[in-house]
Amino acid sequence: MFNRYSSDEIELKNAASQDLKTDEKDNKSNGCLRNGRKYLTTYLQEGNIHGLKYLAERRTAIEKIWWLIALIVALYGCITLILLTYKKWETSPVIVSFATKETPIFDIPFPTVTICPEVKSRTTIFNYTDILYKKQDGVKLDNQTELQFAYMSEICTFHKELKYPVPKYFDNSIYDFYQDVSPNFYDDVSDCMFMGSNYNCSDIFKPIVVDEGLCYAFNLLDRSDMLNDNVAVYKNLHKMSDQKAAWSLNEGYTSLKGRDIYPKRALYAGALFSLELKFKVEDKNLDFTCGTSIQGYKIQIHQPSMLPRPKNQHFRIPLDQSVIAAVMPNMITTSEAVKNYSPSRRKCYFSSERTLKYFKTYTQQNCQIECITNYTLHECGCVDFYMPREANTPICGTPMKGCVKKADDDRLEAGINAQLSEKMGLKYEPTRAYKQTLVCDCMPECTFMSYIVENSQSDWDWERKYQMDRNSPSYNKSTTHMSYLQVFFKSNQFITSDRNELYGVTDFLANFGGLLGLFTGFSALSLVEILYFLTLRIICNIKLYGRRHWYGEDK
Repeated sequence: MFNRYSSDEIELKNAASQDLKTDEKDNKSNGCLRNGRKYLTTYLQEGNIHGLKYLAERRTAIEKIWWLIALIVALYGCITLILLTYKKWETSPVIVSFATKETPIFDIPFPTVTICPEVKSRTTIFNYTDILYKKQDGVKLDNQTELQFAYMSEICTFHKELKYPVPKYFDNSIYDFYQDVSPNFYDDVSDCMFMGSNYNCSDIFKPIVVDEGLCYAFNLLDRSDMLNDNVAVYKNLHKMSDQKAAWSLNEGYTSLKGRDIYPKRALYAGALFSLELKFKVEDKNLDFTCGTSIQGYKIQIHQPSMLPRPKNQHFRIPLDQSVIAAVMPNMITTSEAVKNYSPSRRKCYFSSERTLKYFKTYTQQNCQIECITNYTLHECGCVDFYMPREANTPICGTPMKGCVKKADDDRLEAGINAQLSEKMGLKYEPTRAYKQTLVCDCMPECTFMSYIVENSQSDWDWERKYQMDRNSPSYNKSTTHMSYLQVFFKSNQFITSDRNELYGVTDFLANFGGLLGLFTGFSALSLVEILYFLTLRIICNIKLYGRRHWYGEDK
């Protein structure tokens, strides 16, 4: 059988068929575009977003350009304000404002009063000045005296030019030494009163070791309520009460007991309901080479769950002076809604979110003490005598004093340099100390409490007072010095601050929707309308008018 068509005819037939298919494809594509334009025109004419219908009308070009520019400007302004609102919600979601009602002082504990004598040793037991002069003159001392001088150098002015032929690490005998040589606090304080009642001073003031050496604290939480079980505490130090604390920073008082509750709280404000006591200092024990030349006592007033650091924060009670401290609480509480934000956004920690190695309660200062303790242990292999530690952790001896000081200085300097670099927009290369500080992440506690103290002082002619009192012991002002301290609340109520949401999710959506409505007239139904035009209307148009006329009925 022969083919009826030549090869040229077959090629012409194939080309014609290909052109026909191409034309059909172009017509179909053009039809889709035409239908799409018609459908878009329908939305622009019937949609409820302001200004769009003017772009679909048969108007002059200048009118359409006018409305196009107006729409672009409105969208730009709307998007800009929405981004600013979102940035504010993201970076500062929490605001601190005053509470709507006052809080009675009965709801919070009376402040902890930590007292540190400037006299660190009795001259009859250990004469620091005499031993210092011998060391400076090159006099050879026995091993026991060298060790005792090294102990005193931990709390007195450190003379790095002197040699300290003592072990690198100390043991617990350093605490025994401080208790043996320091003036008997309970002999030197008298007339202790609280809330108008007389107390034995030894019952309300308990010994504690801090960065100033051996000090005495009133109304501080017991070691069982403040420190974890892994912390080694020597003998009777930091033993405040046999009771279980009925107060915590986050929950407040959990018991309805009154005057005898622990920690103690004030019943009323004013000088009649204060903590007051008198101090005595023997002139022969004054030592102007150990520490500063200012004699008397250092006082730190703080909340009961915070470990004191009087070397950093204190006010003084000079000799022969009467000092009055009027206290006003400063407290910040945090609403439950703020818990939904991450700590990095709200800039604080709830106690349930942070657990510390040495402390049961999270506070910023407790965290900072633990941070420098861990860094010192990492750098020096030991910790300073006042730092919390485990039983097997060595105490840094005087030969390690330089390492301890360098660790503290490096950590502080790294933090300051990082903050300055960030403020000036400079690149900061993190040091090992700064990385350790970042690991600590010691942000403030969400429930915060402190005490604002207003001091006043005046000369106290105590000698004449005791001369006129027949029942008082006679003291000679040339050999004895007396001082007086009184601490009380200024008022019966105080205003707390509340940490609340600046923008919740509802507030943000309201702002977001309000801006869209203001600039474009957009609403929730506008979104429903857009979804309707993209889905359901197309499907229904196909059923009503067929696939070729899915855009709908011609107008």
